[in-house]
Amino acid sequence: MMSKIVAQPINDKEPDLLIGNENYPLTVQNLAGNVLARISPDSTGWTHHKLLALDIDSIAPEGWDAYLGAEWVGSSEI
Repeated sequence: MMSKIVAQPINDKEPDLLIGNENYPLTVQNLAGNVLARISPDSTGWTHHKLLALDIDSIAPEGWDAYLGAEWVGSSEI
């Protein structure tokens, strides 16, 4: 399974999904849409490095989608 947080753009034409969402909790849902975890950022907010350091596969080994606020930022289905 290829799991990925995609908040950081890979080129200049893609938006940075983290901008404006740095202080929202990260919500991890299973593929049926059930919330499995809400992880609050520390006082400095999320960074791309902090998001990529999370082991979301251990929270949702059957598959997941991740959101910062209402912004989708990654999935195991990528």
